[in-house]
Amino acid sequence: MIKIISFDMDGTLVTSNYVEKVWLEGVPTLYAERHGIGLEEAQKLVYDEYMSVGTRDLRWYDLSHWLDRFDLEIAHHDLLEMYRSEVEFYPETEEVLALLSKKFDLVVASNGATEFVEFELGCLKHHFREILSVTSKFRKVKDFPETFFDLCRYLGAKPEEVMHIGDHRYFDYEVPKEAGLFALYLDRDRMESGPDVVHDLLEAAERVMGM
Repeated sequence: MIKIISFDMDGTLVTSNYVEKVWLEGVPTLYAERHGIGLEEAQKLVYDEYMSVGTRDLRWYDLSHWLDRFDLEIAHHDLLEMYRSEVEFYPETEEVLALLSKKFDLVVASNGATEFVEFELGCLKHHFREILSVTSKFRKVKDFPETFFDLCRYLGAKPEEVMHIGDHRYFDYEVPKEAGLFALYLDRDRMESGPDVVHDLLEAAERVMGM
């Protein structure tokens, strides 16, 4: 029986607009100003540096690493605040969280660093039992079943008592399934269909409530 529902964050509960603005506009803009080059050149240099690390490396999610790497003198909070207005929840997010929280414990399990996760969730934090960055808390990315084993142990739950929902087919569906969790793949682009595929959070809630 499912007792806990775990959500990814960016692309699942909130759009990716905010994190893209911070990483792909904010950091390059600061880099261009710091090093006296054009924004387009800075964006290419910064992006190439990101890609040289890749999403399976903890450094990818570590804002401190990149501010040091690019010699940028700005406080984390100031950089995050620059784009506060870009935080955008999907239209159904609050309705679904309010509904599911009546029956299940809700948690966030994101690869994003703690500072991003807590900043973006803002006024919806009260729906969650736990808000976790797995890269900050467990020092692991969601590409290992062990990450989800750690999550379940931390929550005091068996894998079969947890459902994970997210928009990354590998990180949020294949890996948690391998770890023994229930999982739904959130395909907002509607490219796939199947028993474990949903296209928005309302559809996900219907699947979960019907289990």
